[in-house]
Amino acid sequence: MNRPRPRRVVQSLRKPAALVLLCLAACGWPVATAAPPPPQLGPTDIQRAIDKARDYLLSQQKDDGSWEAMRSNDKRAGATALVMLALANAGVAADRPPMRRALDWLRQQTPEETYSIALQTMILAMLSPEADRAILERNVAWLELAQVKQGPGTGSWSYAQNRGVGMGDNSNSQFALLGLHEASRAGIRVAEETWVRAQQYWVACANADGSWGYTLGNSGGSGSMTCAGIASVWITSEHIGTPDARAARDSVSCCGGGASPRVLEKGIEWLGRRFSVMQNPGTGGETWLYYYLYGLERVGRFTARRYIGDNDWYLEGARMFAATQDRLSGKFVANRIEDSIVATSFALLFLAKGRRPVIVSKSRHGPENDWNRHGHDIAHLVEHLETKWKKDYPAGLSWHVTDTPTAGLDDLQQAPVFWLSGKVAFDLGPDAGPRLRRYIDEGGFVFAEACCPQSAEFDRRLRQLVGEIFPEPEYRLHLLPPEHPAWHAEEIVPPELHRPLMGIDYGCRTCLIYAPPTDLEDPKAAMPSLSCLWELGGPSRRVLSPAITREVDAALAIGTNVLAYATNRELKSKDAFFGALPAEEPQAERVDRGQLAIGKLRHSGMCDAAPAALANILRAAARETGIRVNDTPAQIDPADDRLFEYHLVFMHGRQGFAFDQPRRERIAKFLDRGGMLLADSVCAAGAFTQAFRTEIAAILPGHTLEEIPADDPLFTAAEYGGYDIRQVTLREPAGGDGPMGVRKRQIPPKLEGVRMGDRWVVIFSPYDLSCALEKQNSMECTGYGREDAEKIALNVLLYSLNH
Repeated sequence: MNRPRPRRVVQSLRKPAALVLLCLAACGWPVATAAPPPPQLGPTDIQRAIDKARDYLLSQQKDDGSWEAMRSNDKRAGATALVMLALANAGVAADRPPMRRALDWLRQQTPEETYSIALQTMILAMLSPEADRAILERNVAWLELAQVKQGPGTGSWSYAQNRGVGMGDNSNSQFALLGLHEASRAGIRVAEETWVRAQQYWVACANADGSWGYTLGNSGGSGSMTCAGIASVWITSEHIGTPDARAARDSVSCCGGGASPRVLEKGIEWLGRRFSVMQNPGTGGETWLYYYLYGLERVGRFTARRYIGDNDWYLEGARMFAATQDRLSGKFVANRIEDSIVATSFALLFLAKGRRPVIVSKSRHGPENDWNRHGHDIAHLVEHLETKWKKDYPAGLSWHVTDTPTAGLDDLQQAPVFWLSGKVAFDLGPDAGPRLRRYIDEGGFVFAEACCPQSAEFDRRLRQLVGEIFPEPEYRLHLLPPEHPAWHAEEIVPPELHRPLMGIDYGCRTCLIYAPPTDLEDPKAAMPSLSCLWELGGPSRRVLSPAITREVDAALAIGTNVLAYATNRELKSKDAFFGALPAEEPQAERVDRGQLAIGKLRHSGMCDAAPAALANILRAAARETGIRVNDTPAQIDPADDRLFEYHLVFMHGRQGFAFDQPRRERIAKFLDRGGMLLADSVCAAGAFTQAFRTEIAAILPGHTLEEIPADDPLFTAAEYGGYDIRQVTLREPAGGDGPMGVRKRQIPPKLEGVRMGDRWVVIFSPYDLSCALEKQNSMECTGYGREDAEKIALNVLLYSLNH
C-alpha cells in the first residue's frame, strides 16, 4: 500500500488527535517522535521527468509528422521512429493525433540505412504489426541481405547493405538485431542462420576482460558497446541458444542444461566493476552517455537484474536524469554528438521502460545453476502475460532475479510473486522460513515447482521449507480443488490438462502454490514441468506439434492464472518503492502502560481467519501517530478478566458462531464501562454477518445495529483528526463465465453501529476490512481496498481514543 506522506498526516492530526496524544502522554503513555526522512527520489519525481520529456518531444514534431535530428530524410526516418518508441513507452497512445501523423509519415519512408530500418521495424512491430506486416517483411529481408556473410566480419552489419561483404560495426549490428528480434516477436520469420552468424560474431568480438569495443579487434571496450554486446548475445541465445527444454514430435525433454555463452556473464561483470551513470565507462567522459544509458536499461531488463554489480541501475540512472533535466523545456542536453531530440528520446526510454512493474522475482540460490534449469521460463511467461494485460499495462511488464540467501524483506517486496524452482535440495540462506513468512504477511505470494524428473530432493526440501514458513499445525499443503482460481482466473485450463497443484490457505487466500513432481509414484505418469513448457513457449513454439502446443498453452494459462490471482492484476511500477520506508520487523513485547494494545475476541467462527489484520492496524497507528503499540495482539476469551484491560477490542470471522450467556454478559459489561468493539466480516461472509447481528441483539437487548449515517463525524478528518473517508472504494467480484475480475465503485462506507448515549460502542463492517488490512485483497471477496480499509480502521481507533 502506498503510505500517506507523513507531513500530511501530521497536519491532519494537529487539532483533536494531537490533543489525544497529549492526553496519552499525560497519562503515562510514551509518545515516540522521529525526524522526517531526508528527501528521496520518488515516483512523483520520475513521473514529472517523464511528462516533461514527453511534452518536449511532442513540441518538436514537424508539420508533416516527423522529427528532425539529422538533415537527411533517411536519418529523419530513424529519428522519428526513435522518438515514437520513446513516446509509446511513455504512454502516448497510437491513436493520438501526433502519433497518427508520425505513423502516416513513417509508413511512406523507405530508408536505406541499418539504423533507420531497424528503428522503423521496432516501432511498427510495437504499434501496428498486422497493419504493417508488409513493411516488416520488407525490412527483415533488407536486414538479412545486409548482414556480412564473408570474411572476419561475418555476422555483423554496417550502415549500408554492401551486398553482404565487408566489415560491420557493433552499433549498427546491435540495432539490426533489435529490429529483427521485435519483428520475430511480431510473427515475422527470421532465418536461423542469421541468428547463428550474429552470435558467432558477437562472441568473437568480446575482449578478454569481458568488454566489447566498437569493432572486431578493438580492445578498448566501452560501456555503450559492452551493453550492445550483452544485449546481442542475449537476443541470439533466445533464438538459437542450446535449449533447456526440447520437443520432438509429441514428447518433451526437460532440464537439458543449456546455458548462454559465458561472454554474457563476463560482460555484466565488467559493467559492474566500472558502473557509472555519469559517464560512458571506458570512454573517459560523457561521450555517447545517453546512448550508453539506453543500452544499460536494456541490459538490466533483458537479463532481469535489479543490480549491476552493487548498483541499483534504475534508481541511480533515474536520480541522475531527474537532476540534470532542463527545468524549463524538459529536454536533456548532452554533448555535440547527441543532439537534444536523440538524447531526450534515450532518456525517456530509460525512465519509462525501466520502471515497468516487476511482477515476478525468480529466486537465485544454491546449488549453482539448479535455480535456473529453464533459463527463459519466466521471461516467456511474462511475455505471454503482457499480451493479456496490454490494456492495463501498455508499456509492458518486467521480472527480475533475486539473490535469495542475502535478500532482506525490502528486496523480496520488490515483486509481488516469488518464484522458486529446482531439482535438488536448495539453500535459501539463514532464516529463510521467517523471511518468507514476513514477505507473505506483507502481501507477497510464493509460487514453486519441482522442475525436472527425479526431483525428490527438491520436493522434500520444499515441504520442509513450508513447515519453516508455517510452523502452526493448521497450515499444511493440500491439493487445490478444481474450482480454485488457478484453473480459471484468467484463462480456462482444460480439465484433461490439469496437473497436481498444492497450496497453503492462509488468511484470506491461498498464499503459496506448489507444483510437485509428477513422476515419484509412477514414472509413466510424469508430466513436463511448468517451467519446461514455458521455456518452449518462446520463439520456438511456432514449430511445435499441435499436442505439445496444447500443453504449452495450458502451462502458460496456469502461470497466468496464478499471477492474476496472486496480484489481482494490480501492480506497482518499479519506482513506487523508491520513496517507501522498509517495513519494520515486528517486535514481540510485554504489554504495559507504555503501549497501546487492542485485544482480539476469541469465538468459534474462525476468529483468526486473517491473522495479521489487527497487528497491521496497530502498526499503522504507530506509523501515523507516533504512539507506541503492542503489535502482537493476544486473543481474549470474553470470560477472561483481561478483557477489561482494553479500551477497544476487535473481532472478525468467516463462519457462524454463538457466545454462551455468561460471555454475552461480560461483553455487555465491557461496553457499558466505556469499552468499544470493532468487527468485520472476513470476505463479506454471510454466515458470520448473520451470527454477529444475532449475537449483538442478544448481548445488548433493547439496542439494534443501525447504519452509521454518511455525515457522521467518524467519517471526517476534522472531528477526530483522522481521514476524510466519506467516499471509499468498494471492490466486488466480477467476470461471470469469463476471466475473474474485480469491479470497483465509490461509495460511502457501509458501517453499522450500536449507540449508547453519545457514542458508538459497536462498529461493524459487513464488507471485508481484514483481508485488505492483511494486504491480501482477493478477487473472490467483497470489501474495501487496502488504503481505505486502513483509513477506516484508523478513524475508528482515533474515535475510540476520544470516547
